[in-house]
Formats: sequence, structure tokens, C-alpha cells
Amino acid sequence: MADTQNPETTVDNSPLYEGTLFLTPHIDYFQNGDDFFVYHNLYGYILKMSEDLVDFLEFFNGAPQSADAMMEQFGETFGRDTLNEFLSIFRTLACLLPDDEYEPKKTHDMFPTQARWISVDQTDPKAIVIYAFDSQAQNNIMKISLDAWESRVWSYIKGDKSVGEIAEIIAEEDAAPVADTELRIAASLALWSHCSVQAIKMSAEPCGNFKGRRFGVPPYLISTMPYEKVTEHVRTRVDEQGNILEKWEEPVRCKPTHLEIIPIDNETLELDKQCARLSSLLANPHPVLSNRSYGQAVYDVISGYVPITGETCKILEVGGGQGDTARAFIEKCAKDQPDTKILYTIFTPDEAQAANLREVLKSIENLKIVTGDIEKIADILEGEKFDIIYSDEFVANLPSVAVRKMSLDGDEDEEEEDEDRPDDGELKPAHAADNNKITFIGEGDAVQLIFKYKLNLCDAPEDFILNSGTLRFIGNLAKLTSFHTQIFIVEFGEDIKYPVQTLEDGRITYSQHFGILKQAAKKLGFLAQSSYWMEELNLERDIKMFATTRSQFKALRQMLADHNVALERKPYTQEEFEALLNKAGRTSVVEVNYESAEDRISGLVPHAYKMLRIYKELEF
Repeated sequence: MADTQNPETTVDNSPLYEGTLFLTPHIDYFQNGDDFFVYHNLYGYILKMSEDLVDFLEFFNGAPQSADAMMEQFGETFGRDTLNEFLSIFRTLACLLPDDEYEPKKTHDMFPTQARWISVDQTDPKAIVIYAFDSQAQNNIMKISLDAWESRVWSYIKGDKSVGEIAEIIAEEDAAPVADTELRIAASLALWSHCSVQAIKMSAEPCGNFKGRRFGVPPYLISTMPYEKVTEHVRTRVDEQGNILEKWEEPVRCKPTHLEIIPIDNETLELDKQCARLSSLLANPHPVLSNRSYGQAVYDVISGYVPITGETCKILEVGGGQGDTARAFIEKCAKDQPDTKILYTIFTPDEAQAANLREVLKSIENLKIVTGDIEKIADILEGEKFDIIYSDEFVANLPSVAVRKMSLDGDEDEEEEDEDRPDDGELKPAHAADNNKITFIGEGDAVQLIFKYKLNLCDAPEDFILNSGTLRFIGNLAKLTSFHTQIFIVEFGEDIKYPVQTLEDGRITYSQHFGILKQAAKKLGFLAQSSYWMEELNLERDIKMFATTRSQFKALRQMLADHNVALERKPYTQEEFEALLNKAGRTSVVEVNYESAEDRISGLVPHAYKMLRIYKELEF
């Protein structure tokens, strides 16, 4: 009798792919917190993944692997369907290759396009110069001078022609073999798309096809990789105790022929960090603040909530920046309320910053600078009561820790529906019962803070970040308040989104979850409201401003310096920046962006900032 099979019980045991696959030699790994990224140096692809997927890719490194070997290694961990999905993505994006010809064939059909936030001097079309900030060294500018032939290739990189098409055009112009020309073009593109430069990206289709699409241009075509490269860490073999068994060293790679490394001095880098704040950037009167300085605008915001009257007004500013806000605030208060004596205290945990503040603010009366451990601020200030407490772009630097949420009854937590959440982003009390079914494990005192403030975290993912330092900060500030005190905390973040990590100038910071902070404030007996900071400041949101990133700013600064023009740390309007370019004789610079002030002022994004106002029930 012939064998028969039931279709419902048939299991497809055929291999997930024929032959073998191996890992491309053209990738690097980057890390940001618990997130890993793989960057494809030929195409500029950026893929975000978990650490176990790094292990999956590295399984194919060193020797080709069959489907059976892969299933034996990862079948129980991921399952057949999930592995098939991984393979589909990694093969399509040329991370896993079936043979040595796969990448050259793929490159032939790719459409090179200029990446966003690059600095390229195209004034002389036969001598194009690329400027790139070294995001790994964090203290160098790479200046890449293209020769006439490379400059001609660059002129065709507009996202509308494939590598093969560009090769045919240039080969015809040079009366050269197309194959040889294409190899030479591919070699040049590989230098410019490499993670160290990131000047071009390779698209699978003409970039003009993305216009009009609902989701627009794919993120990888406009994203850069600013995080720490960890390829060496991933590929260095260690034992269970962490002892190095075999250290991996990056292979020697080709670099641009005309490459100049220009160091950035430490003083300049430090000033860049200090000026990467709205308060510093807008320290002088500016049209986006209706010709007010930032400190004057802050005074208008705070005095609108807390009329500054009476014999004295005691103000505590935590952080202090470079002192610009304090100076402008005090000066405007003296003008508007001459009969009120301002007693202004700045608290900073940084001794060097405190010394600088004492110097720049030494002429101001009734102002004192206090320094010490931020965790002991209430003790250091001896429980002094203040009328106004203000903190601006400070709490992002406080500790934030990883927490895992676990169900006590073994059931999956239900996702919160949008209609269950009020406008201020806090969960309704009806969810409190669900909160009793979950528990947490976390770093430091995270769990104690969750239970101390009875935080409702039903909407939290399984793994999330908690702004533990900010929660302790609010608790400490509460000890410095009287019934009429109002606290104003300004930082980037959202009402309902759990904190995300950012990395700028080598400094790690976290966004704030204002919904959770409001819960803590209310448990301390306060009322709490959050609002968009740019709206509180009455920012002229439609003014067109020069828009950049901190990395591009450094590259542009070097480019303009090469033409004896200084790029200042200031918020340029479109008209001001175009005048600067004209002064430098620049007629073709890639890429210069102008955006509305609400979207970007220089390298900062105003709409990402919120103000948390904490106060008692009695209002003025």
C-alpha cells in the first residue's frame, strides 16, 4: 500500500536554504545601552537588534554554515519560522552571503545617494572635499580631498542612477572598459559609505520612488551611526571569567588617498558640550524669543505662575549652566520688581562649573554658588525653604536604570488602550488593581522607588528604563519647599514614553518619562502639570533656522575655517547663515538644512522639551 500523509500533520523538514551561508566581512557592530546595531560598510544599512542576534550573525563568521548546522545551534532558541524571518532579512541586506559574487552583483544594481547631515564642499566641481567628524575618536575631523575622477563620480551620486549606470556613463566618457570602471567606482563608494565617514548611502531603488509614499524615505537612508563601535568586543574570545583568550584586531582596510586628520583641541570640545543647551544657545536676545534672551523668557514664564512680589524672593536654580539664565533673570526682575530683593542660589555638583560660575557672576549681589553631592542637596542647603526652584536640562544627566516587569499570576499583561489614557499621559486609577499583579527587579534602588511612590507601571514593557535619579531628585527638592513653593523642571522627554538613551559628544543621557514623575510628585502631596517648553517660552516656531547636528556642526566649522570664516556657537537664522556662506564664497555646500524653529535650532530640537511644574493646591 502506498504511504499517505495527512496534510494537517505534515511537517516541512526541508532545509531553510541550500548550500551554505557566510557572514560578509563588511559589517561593524555598535552598541547603545542594551541595543546593538549592525552597520553594513558597503551600503550604509543600519539594523537595530538584540544581543542574541549578534550571536546569530557571528555564527556565520569564519566559516560557511549549512542550514542543518544553523538549526542545530539556534532551532530551540528561535524556532523555524523566526529563523526563516532572520534569514530573509539578513540575506536581502547582504549580511549573510551565499557566495563571493553576491555583493558585487548587488552593488551593481544599487543607487548611491548623498547621506543627510554631511559636510561637503562642492565649490570646485573638480576638487570636492568631504569633511566628517570622527564619531569614535570624538576629537578629530577627517578631511577627504577627492581627485578630479572621484569628484566626477561624486557628481552622479544623486539617488537616480545605479552604480552600473554611472559606470557606463563614465566608461563612455573615458573610453575605458565598463567592468574596470565599475570596480573603481565601487571601491570609491566603499570608502565614502564606510561607518567612519557615512557620506553616502546605497538605496535598492531610485530615491525618487520614495516621494509621495506614506512612510517616506527609509530611515537608514537618512540616519547615521553615532554610537560606540564594539566589533572588537564582540569578536574577542574570552573565557567564563572574562579573561581574553584571543584578541580580535580589525583588519587593515583601504583609506581615502588624500585623507587629513585634523585634531580638535580639548578646550573647543568642552565649549561645544557647554553650549549644547537652549539656555546657552539663546543666551543673547533673539528673534525666536521675540528679541528676548533665554533668561528673560524664563523670567516671563515663571513670574506668570509665581508673581514675584514682596520684600524678598528666594530662588534656587539647580544646574546653572554657564550662568546666563541667572544673570538675565535677576536683571529683568530688578527692572520689573525693583522693590523685591532677589536672593538667588545656584547649586551644581560640578566643582569646576562652580568655580566658573563664581567668576562670571561675581558682580551680582545676593547670589551664591553652592556645590556638592546632588543626592544630599537638602542637607547641604540645610533644609532652606525657597519660593521658586528651577532646573533646566539637568536631570537628564542623573542616573536612569534598567528594570524588568514580571507578572505574579503568570498571565501576559494586557496592553493599554489609547482611550484609557487621559490627555496628561497618566494611567487612570481603574488600572491600579492590575498593578497588584506585577512585580519588578531592577538596578540600584529602582524597586524601592517604584513601591515608595506606588508607581502605576501597567503600561510598561517587560524591560524598561526608570528615571531613578530624577525621582530621588524630586524627593530631595520636596524638603526645600514650603506651602507656596513652585518647582519648574525642564528637560527632554514625553508624558507616556519610557526613557530612551541618547549619545551626544560621547555623553550618555536619558529622556524623561513625565507621566511617572507626575505620579511621584502627587504621592509627595503636590499637584503636577507638564507642558511643552517651547509653548511656555512663546517660541516663534515658524522662523526658519539653520539646522544641523553636533557632528555636522564640527565638520562645517572646519570647512568654513579653511576659508577663513568662523562658525560661531549661535542660533543662525536662514538669512544669517546664508550670509555666512556668501562671506566664505560658498556656492555649493552639501548638506545645508533649514527648518522651522520648533523642529530644530542649530543642533537642538525644541519640541522635544517639556516643563514639569510641581506646586501645592494654593495658587497665586
